[in-house]
Amino acid sequence: MKILIKDMLLSQKSRFNYNYEPNIDLCNMEGREVKFNSKPEVLCEITKQANDDLYADINIHLDTTLNCVRCLDDMRAVEDVKISGILSKEDKDVDYDIIIVDDYLDFDKIFYDAVFEHLNNNLYCKEDCKGLCHICGADLNKTTCNCEEENPNIDPRLAELKNFL
Repeated sequence: MKILIKDMLLSQKSRFNYNYEPNIDLCNMEGREVKFNSKPEVLCEITKQANDDLYADINIHLDTTLNCVRCLDDMRAVEDVKISGILSKEDKDVDYDIIIVDDYLDFDKIFYDAVFEHLNNNLYCKEDCKGLCHICGADLNKTTCNCEEENPNIDPRLAELKNFL
């Protein structure tokens, strides 16, 4: 969904509300898969200010199933992404937030940027997730392995560091 900036600037209205629901169940991004448990929703309120600047408040609700970054098990992650700022065609060196746009505000681009950020939050299935064994790949939350004892392939120069643990 794209909204022309020019239409808002020419309008007599000073407040615009948009509700966008991307028609998506699954997303592959940067080699990771995200499944949407409920339809994602993008809510946007744009206010025309006295100087004809357009200020946008965008809220994106994400209820997803994705992989824990430590153990790779499926986990549920719910996040509300909030984006706000003045709509601008150029990146200005100012002390307020700017949302860079072309001639239109592209909700698909904003949505996919929010999903990308959601994926880069390094989400864990639980705070004390032990992850995978770096030798055999076993899920250390579910099983124990003896790889460290059986394969002490430690660089002799770094062997003393093991005593710290």
